[in-house]
Amino acid sequence: MSQVISKDQLKHYKLFVNGEFVDAEEGKEFEVINPADESVVGYASLATQKDAEKAVKAAKATFESGIWANKTTGERAQVLNKLADLMEENYDEIAKLLIAESGSTVAKADVEILNTIDGYRTYADLVRTDYEYEAIPPNSVMGIPSLNFVNRVPVGVVVGIIPWNWPLYLAMWKIAPALAAGNSVIVKVANETPLHGLFIAELAQKAGVPAGVLQVITGDGPEVGEYLVTHPFVNKISFTGSTEVGKRIMNLASDDLKRLKLELGGKSAQIFLEDADLDIAIDGALFTGYQHNGQTCHNGTRVFVPRSIHDEVVEKLVERTKAIKVGVGPEAGIGPVISKVQHDRIKKYIQIGQEEGATLAIGGDEPQGEEFEKGYWINPTVFTNVTNDMRIAREEIFGPVISVIPYDEIDKAINMANDNPNGLSGNVWSRSIDRAIEVAKKMRTGMVLINDSALISNKAPFGGFKHSGFGRESGIYGLLEFTEVQHIHVGISSEKDYYKAMFTE
Repeated sequence: MSQVISKDQLKHYKLFVNGEFVDAEEGKEFEVINPADESVVGYASLATQKDAEKAVKAAKATFESGIWANKTTGERAQVLNKLADLMEENYDEIAKLLIAESGSTVAKADVEILNTIDGYRTYADLVRTDYEYEAIPPNSVMGIPSLNFVNRVPVGVVVGIIPWNWPLYLAMWKIAPALAAGNSVIVKVANETPLHGLFIAELAQKAGVPAGVLQVITGDGPEVGEYLVTHPFVNKISFTGSTEVGKRIMNLASDDLKRLKLELGGKSAQIFLEDADLDIAIDGALFTGYQHNGQTCHNGTRVFVPRSIHDEVVEKLVERTKAIKVGVGPEAGIGPVISKVQHDRIKKYIQIGQEEGATLAIGGDEPQGEEFEKGYWINPTVFTNVTNDMRIAREEIFGPVISVIPYDEIDKAINMANDNPNGLSGNVWSRSIDRAIEVAKKMRTGMVLINDSALISNKAPFGGFKHSGFGRESGIYGLLEFTEVQHIHVGISSEKDYYKAMFTE
């Protein structure tokens, strides 16, 4: 059990605005809770619209000053690499905060930190390429030659709104490419997981990010988030979160025609083909479905299985689920969910599944023992006898709940996989790569992994179809999201006969 620590002994984290750590204007702060045992791990200042206004004004002034936007790409790359170095040096502190705030397992925190560091370095490399300039082949209009090229310029003031599930990595998706391209950035961290984000702001300052170029604040979404989204000084919003909130942001941003990138909900499908290598696919399907306690947007929670191997697959899924350790510590494969609200939501869906006629093959309850007396725990769960029209198969549960759905023909499996408003990710399991690729191409989703699980490359695009959003994170695709395209035309002929059409002499 955790030792009781007084409020005075815990660290109080301030907002990072215009290069300084400051208390919120109204002096309020809130507790940050460890979802494993409900203990308080720290306190964070609670931003309001007054703090958001200060952050926006600082970001706009800094962008217009050119102190960051006018630096060379090499200079910006050097700062990003330095930030990555500092994150490596402070790995233990970041991991401690990430695990305590988000309920990450040790393994998940390790993956998140290492991939985040790699992400900053990836953008440091990408920004050194000729992404800013694109020559257009020599051409002429009406026989008059000209030179043309595309220049990419930073979009301006960027707001990144971060969820609580992979907060370090998803913040990198906003911060690294936006800074690389020369923008000023305001990050609103989730109130559930603010501490490590404010610590990263401290490292960014040490790395050489000028005052006002990066701001990190907290705040409630309906107050601070919506204020930022509608602020006239904000040019771009990059949001990761639920589809419902994404739609709200899109509506609010439309009045000012702000640039948007939305990475929203998912209800991803995994398709087993009859020749799937079950030694790989079973563990892979569980990893994909349960990763970070089922709280990952691209979790593959709908598992489509040929009827001919359905019973064998279910038996193996149940058997291997029993081998997953739920708890804390280095051996844990599944940790707590983020909050009581989320715990109760997941439990409600489990109840709905049973009421709809699905069968609990395993799980659906809480782990037992003294270590689970507090915290927000749910055992990994597998439902069978699921049809694709059930709510547990259509709606994003965001918990460790997998639904197994049998099929008779592969085209029907593909149709069922596509029969969902979301389209973020998918998996295909087969010994035939060619056949798996054929299936993958028919899936209406932004990413498909073949014989692999829930991996995201910092060099490849990530984003969704349909209600899963638009725009792309990662790699050159993510970098270009934070630029505007400017076409520059150079006339190279002194003969301008077409001018004469305007004049009488």
